[in-house]
Amino acid sequence: MAWQMLTMGAGVAPLSPAELDRARQYLYGGLAWGTASNLWMLACLAAAYFSGLTTSFQGWLDRRLSAPWGRTAAATAALFAAVLVALLPFSFYLGFVRERAYGFQHLGVGAWFAQWAVSVALDIGAGLVVTAIAYGWLRRRRGPRWWIKIWIVLAVAVVVSVALDPVLIEPLFNRFTPVSNPDVRARLEQLAQRAGIPHARILEMDASRQSAHTNAYVVGILGTQRIVVYDTLLRTQTPAEIEFVVGHEIGHYVLHHLWKGVAFTLALLFGLLALTGWLYPRWSRGPSRPGLSGVPGRLSVSGSLGVAERGPAPIDAPADPAGLALLLLILLGALFLAAPLTNGFSRWEEHQADAYGLRLSGQAAAAVAGFQREEHTDLIDPDPPGWIVWWFFNHPSQQERIEFARTFMSR
Repeated sequence: MAWQMLTMGAGVAPLSPAELDRARQYLYGGLAWGTASNLWMLACLAAAYFSGLTTSFQGWLDRRLSAPWGRTAAATAALFAAVLVALLPFSFYLGFVRERAYGFQHLGVGAWFAQWAVSVALDIGAGLVVTAIAYGWLRRRRGPRWWIKIWIVLAVAVVVSVALDPVLIEPLFNRFTPVSNPDVRARLEQLAQRAGIPHARILEMDASRQSAHTNAYVVGILGTQRIVVYDTLLRTQTPAEIEFVVGHEIGHYVLHHLWKGVAFTLALLFGLLALTGWLYPRWSRGPSRPGLSGVPGRLSVSGSLGVAERGPAPIDAPADPAGLALLLLILLGALFLAAPLTNGFSRWEEHQADAYGLRLSGQAAAAVAGFQREEHTDLIDPDPPGWIVWWFFNHPSQQERIEFARTFMSR
């Protein structure tokens, strides 16, 4: 096998000037197109809301559907589908055209579109569940503030999604089996025993059917935890290098990084939704539409008897699905601007996992070689400018990780 031809723990030659230039093109082009994709999504949401399109569509639904949940479901599905289709050119270029140009993409066009369609269906389905529960609660006047209700629903959704993703979602795209190489599997089992988690599930994923990229990760909570290693990484790295990589993932497992990540996400969402609760009534100044049964509206008092009449319903009513585009615009826009915070938290966890993996595996030299090898296999620019790392990177730069591993070699 390929790993048997590699020298255990040996250093790997740095990228040549031509390779470094190609790696930088891959990095900067991906960041530029990814940022453009995010901005285009926000622009689509802004256009849908401020043009009055969502209001007109909601009015059309009001005249045809009597059930509030039906109007909410139809509005959600239409908005999600429209935005995801509008993003398709970016998704196709970034996920297929560009990956194939750099030699990573293994899927054909048809297979790529099939996986994209499954992802779209999952996104719309998840959106329907969350909005059905959230808007159903928002229509009830009692309870906490409307944005706190949304946060509670999203908090439950985050926990459930993290727990169910490895057992329900990921198997739709890949096959997961025990590590096929018996020698490597035995080393990894011994590593888990040293970490005090002898029954940890360490699985191999057939990532090569889709891409040449190498990776490993830990996923799952509430009993669905597992460590996953790409078959591409198992084929290109030495057993010692693999041992460090899995030691790093065991570090995430033992240090409870998934739960810490969930807690961080929920705290961040609380802050962003509080901001949304402040901005939403200030930005929702669009046209109104006739109030109908089940749709919040203004009550006006007329006549000597003080009879309450339903007047025009403004689209700034939080329980009105016509304002979903504005809610998403504010929330996703704030999340985009919070990238340095979210990525900084992730880099902190990754550094902790590196330290744990180095201590557990004792493979500092192999870690250095593995990082250097990844520069070749995944076209990684080892030392990009600091501001790029600060804004975009959820891992320390490759050079920072190499230098940190070398400190263990000198001890």
